[in-house]
Amino acid sequence: MKQIMIIIGVIIFILIVVFLYLENNLIEVTKIEVDLDKDIGGFEGYRIVHLSDLHNKKFGDNQDKIIRILENLNPDIIFFTGDLIDSRRKGIDNGIALLDRASKLAEVYYITGNHEERTERYLDLYKELKKINIDILEDSKKTVSKNGYELSIVGLRDSSIQGLYGENISATLSKFQLEEKDINILLAHRPSYIDYYSKYPFDLVFSGHAHGGQIRLPVIGGLLSPGQGLLPKYDSGVYLEGKTRLIVSRGLGNSIFPQRILNRPEIILTILNSK
Repeated sequence: MKQIMIIIGVIIFILIVVFLYLENNLIEVTKIEVDLDKDIGGFEGYRIVHLSDLHNKKFGDNQDKIIRILENLNPDIIFFTGDLIDSRRKGIDNGIALLDRASKLAEVYYITGNHEERTERYLDLYKELKKINIDILEDSKKTVSKNGYELSIVGLRDSSIQGLYGENISATLSKFQLEEKDINILLAHRPSYIDYYSKYPFDLVFSGHAHGGQIRLPVIGGLLSPGQGLLPKYDSGVYLEGKTRLIVSRGLGNSIFPQRILNRPEIILTILNSK
């Protein structure tokens, strides 16, 4: 009887270890169809891949596991919404490898997260990203055109969200000229300031930072998020604030707490349609 109990205990232990490994390493793809209440012309069916919060984590040799997924998703454009590296750990190579290979598949637009902003290694990261022609949006706007239709991408540097918060955000966003007829997109690392983002004519806001609440429970959702605390309101998925849709990624890596539970790493594919 004792031997049977030991065997059962070993099996349970192995299953727990495998489960925890898969929760941190088995990437989930979430597909989101967005119907915009406007004529989007050549952007009909446009495929946006959203990555976030890698924290310099490695997914296979040279990020092979992520790249294979991206190849199958066939993106028209790729957004990375901050925390490519981790301020508590050395190294930027895994983050650079990911965006370098991703940029061979589609144009990559990148914004900083809080981890880039609070480490001196951001200067090295910035130089390396420039070498591989990543579009770094630091309180700036880029426009993509297709057959007379335009998609405007505004990127907030995370330091512009910190400090005076709402005042900083409003001061930064108010300087951009955005046309209602265009597709207007905001990249902002922190989802919790959607009240401020939605004051401007953004159709979509892409964010990360929340890590999906780290541990997720059925019905309840995420348990804890940086900046939002217990039971975060904006932890994963799509939220509607006025006419603005907020899309929050659960991210790819971990920071302080090393384990995800019922919250696998996520890549989001958003497909644009017109009503």
